Amino acid sequence: MLIKKIIREDLVMYKRIISLGLCVVLTLSLGSGFMQAKKTAKPAVSKLTMTVGEKQTIKIKNKSKKAKYSFVSSKKKVAKVNKKGVVTARKKGKATITVKETMNKKAKKIGKVKVTVNDVTETVLPTNVPQTATTAPSTEPTAAPATPEPTATPTREPIVYPESHDAPSGFDAAQNGVTYGTREKVTYYSSVTGKDRKVNIILPAGYTEEKQYPVIYLFHGIGGNEDEWLSGNPDKIIGNLVHNGEAKEMIIVIPNIRAGADDSYPSDAFNIEHYKKFDNFINDLRECLMPFMEENYSIAKGRDNTAICGLSMGARESLYIGFNMLEDIGYIAALSPGYGVFAYTANGVSEPGLFTEETFTIPEEYRNNTCIMIVNGISEGGENALGGTCSRVLKQNGVNHWFYTTEGAHDFVTWKNGLYNFAKIIF
Repeated sequence: MLIKKIIREDLVMYKRIISLGLCVVLTLSLGSGFMQAKKTAKPAVSKLTMTVGEKQTIKIKNKSKKAKYSFVSSKKKVAKVNKKGVVTARKKGKATITVKETMNKKAKKIGKVKVTVNDVTETVLPTNVPQTATTAPSTEPTAAPATPEPTATPTREPIVYPESHDAPSGFDAAQNGVTYGTREKVTYYSSVTGKDRKVNIILPAGYTEEKQYPVIYLFHGIGGNEDEWLSGNPDKIIGNLVHNGEAKEMIIVIPNIRAGADDSYPSDAFNIEHYKKFDNFINDLRECLMPFMEENYSIAKGRDNTAICGLSMGARESLYIGFNMLEDIGYIAALSPGYGVFAYTANGVSEPGLFTEETFTIPEEYRNNTCIMIVNGISEGGENALGGTCSRVLKQNGVNHWFYTTEGAHDFVTWKNGLYNFAKIIF
């Protein structure tokens, strides 16, 4: 009997232990699930309807203090979004804002917000509403309404460019005691071309994610690709300047600016369809490459930290892209600009030009804070080359810029000198 009693008591105790264990497991599971659900961040809204000129902020639910949130618009011309999630409606259309959360160096999409932008609707007064005053006019003078004194708008002095453009011997070669950056060739997906695209990225010596670096994008010529600029030793030119304290540390990005489904060099390079791929790079840069850089590298954002520099056909594009993305780009260099800035006929091709002399300008608010540099080699025409024409038109339109000619032709003798001087004055 005693043995049976002990066995029964043991069984009761065993059942109690099992029940308690199940309760603990269930509680922990529910608690873990609750905590996980609580920490899942997402946009507070999935849709926004706005009118042109309006601003709204995308708020994040369950926001983590340890995470960073980024916002990318699929169509910046329709709806632009800044790093704080403030959406600005720019023109009628639809766009999608993708929201990402970065925590512990890992980024993930947490949602999308569809934005619909409508035109501003003007209020039309009914025709039977009297448009004149309903009270008899008084002979007494009406007191002028008190208006506050206008707040002075901060002004910035025009950029003063150097008088000399000479480069020292060996400026483009490896020097003893100088540590240079590292290069990596990576791919990014381009929704503009529908394919993965290659890009060379040169990180500064001692690159660390604890710092944020400005970015310079280098554009190749009509026969080049993402590798052409490597022949110009940009890592050595900029690395030497940084070592000597003459330039700031920066990330160098060298893409293929032939933005098409087929981005290889064609057998017939001088044709309109080929040129259109270069002109299309503005979309690839804005919608794909720049967001890729922001998501994957420690870069300093904003126009004051973004520069573009192109050679030949790439110089045509740096002027086109720079003048059309002034809100994002503060430094523009055109080295030996190629045909197409203005109307022309050459190599059996005619184009109306990306600009007329009247439109080759920038708005007043950007004139004192935008660096524009144009260079031509003496042996390619000097002041009589297209760069000289661009300079003349900019002067005519009152746009501050730096134009000079240097020893060299339509080659890297000219372009290396241009990059050397440009790197010294940016950021």
